[in-house]
Amino acid sequence: MDGTSVLEMESPSIVLADRPLPKIGPLDLNIHVSTIVNLSAEDARRKVSRFVHREISYLMRGEPPHLVIADHVYWRVPIVLTFPSHGAVGTVGSIDVDVTTGELAVSSGLTAEIQHRAQDLAARTSLRTASAG
Repeated sequence: MDGTSVLEMESPSIVLADRPLPKIGPLDLNIHVSTIVNLSAEDARRKVSRFVHREISYLMRGEPPHLVIADHVYWRVPIVLTFPSHGAVGTVGSIDVDVTTGELAVSSGLTAEIQHRAQDLAARTSLRTASAG
């Protein structure tokens, strides 16, 4: 390999949020979005990782984000719970980051929800590990 990490090699994807789509049949989709992207996908991932380390748990990190196009454009950064002995255990939430301002869309309710999901996932993972060993 050329020294590029796995995170740097993944390309961001684009998600169209809150757009109703037909279950079957023709789809005619015309998109024109104009915005300034001042924050790269990798910078958004790093910013979210720093936030979750400081505010939620050092056992969490941000994963490569998706570009979401809705009422505004933002990076949606998935957050995974990790264990030193297992690596990434599972996704416990996501944090949106404005592509222009770099502002995180975080509330106390969101951090509590991420913590709760992480605790549930950790408990399930511990039970699986205990029963397997």
